[in-house]
Amino acid sequence: MKFNLKNVAVLTLVYCLSAMSSYATKLPPYIVQTIKTDLPNASIRFDGLVTLPDGTIYLPVLPSNPKKNPSGKVVTTYPANQKLTQHPEVVVFDSNLALLKVIKNSKGQLTVTDTKNIPFVVKTGLFPQDMLVPPGLIIPEDLKIMMGDLVINVADSRINDILKESTFVDKTNLKSNVKITPVSAMQDKTLLVTTLDSKMVNVIPSNSVVPKYTLRLENLPKFVQPVSDDKYLLVAAAGKTYIEVADIDQEVIAKKIDLSYQPSEIILTKDKSKAYIAVLDDQAIFVIDLKNMALLEKIKVKGYPKNIALSDDGSSIVYSDRNTGDIYTLALDETYLNKYVYNASNVSKLALRGNNVYLLSRTTNELQVVDNDLKDIIYSQPLANKPVDMLLLGNKLYILCASNELDIFNLEDYSMIAQVQLPGGGFSKKLVEVPKSNVLLITNVLNKNYHVFDLNKNTVLQTVPTNITISDLELLNRKVK
Repeated sequence: MKFNLKNVAVLTLVYCLSAMSSYATKLPPYIVQTIKTDLPNASIRFDGLVTLPDGTIYLPVLPSNPKKNPSGKVVTTYPANQKLTQHPEVVVFDSNLALLKVIKNSKGQLTVTDTKNIPFVVKTGLFPQDMLVPPGLIIPEDLKIMMGDLVINVADSRINDILKESTFVDKTNLKSNVKITPVSAMQDKTLLVTTLDSKMVNVIPSNSVVPKYTLRLENLPKFVQPVSDDKYLLVAAAGKTYIEVADIDQEVIAKKIDLSYQPSEIILTKDKSKAYIAVLDDQAIFVIDLKNMALLEKIKVKGYPKNIALSDDGSSIVYSDRNTGDIYTLALDETYLNKYVYNASNVSKLALRGNNVYLLSRTTNELQVVDNDLKDIIYSQPLANKPVDMLLLGNKLYILCASNELDIFNLEDYSMIAQVQLPGGGFSKKLVEVPKSNVLLITNVLNKNYHVFDLNKNTVLQTVPTNITISDLELLNRKVK
């Protein structure tokens, strides 16, 4: 009977807690306020896991019998009468929600404090059922009722083993003493590099030519996008209908957001609070809340979106239909007004400012300016062969051509400011803005390198070799351990 009663208790807790929307995947505001007041540098993940700068981790335990009218006050700790700043092993709030500190036992295994130190009201609670725990965590037998359907012992699972010292990198062609001295704007940065033929995301420090770690995906990556102050990565793999959320510091896949369709492209709002996702096989754009890592809505649109881009004021999206070449704008207000603008074939990149759509035509090797109201080209500018990428900064368009030329176009008077020939051969691919700096990164697919370009002097400051054929590159504005 004991086994059956235990299962009934677990099912009851799971049902009750799933009905409590205030505890669904995130901590209540009054608990967050208390934690942030006493521990202002604490990081609270969207599934409730609390991490402190010194590496201390707390697991939230949701109460089976929450008290009414809580204020978020701490009522019990172990050891007794400790403050949050002392990092007690057990913290119980006035709502009966609790935090259990992750500690190491005598064998060096991750666990929580002995059960005799945990109040009964906490033992009747439940861990968030979408929480990812630290790798190798062991929960005492008599606390397993708190697990519900949550699998704790996942030390050998890929889900808790995504970042590893790289054993997949061929270093034979590089001398061990090769060092890079980054320009000041690239100090303490990290590159995320993907290739056309590997499931790996290569994590390369800015002072290195080889990856330090690899992130292993289930298939070839479609995109890897840093979000939330570069604490997480949104990762989409070919053939998969979901987006994985990787926690960089905890080295785990913390969540999967299912779209039911294959993600293909992603763009972020300037405040990085939302992500807009295009998919391969539906006439829709999906919206993800980056604070809670949750799907907000699905916007039905005309055509199958490709080359999605945000207007520089964030009020609209512009995209082309992958089937017809029709270009549309989508208003990001309550109307979601979807307007046809123009038809163009073989477009490689779009930008939107005010009433004008800027497009790169691979067919004619031109920058074309289309007026939204006239629905026609009002200006065109010849470019070097194979324009592939474009970045709007201030009153300038930086246009990268695969023939290794960077064209700089003035939007105020529609004039060409400069046409910069990039050093070396190969095939230029992407422009990457380095935040709060005067430099861009310019990738090259065939030459296995990237250029650091000075926006003030319109010149290449540095060419950095790698041992990777760079298909895509994203920048983390931080070091990784």
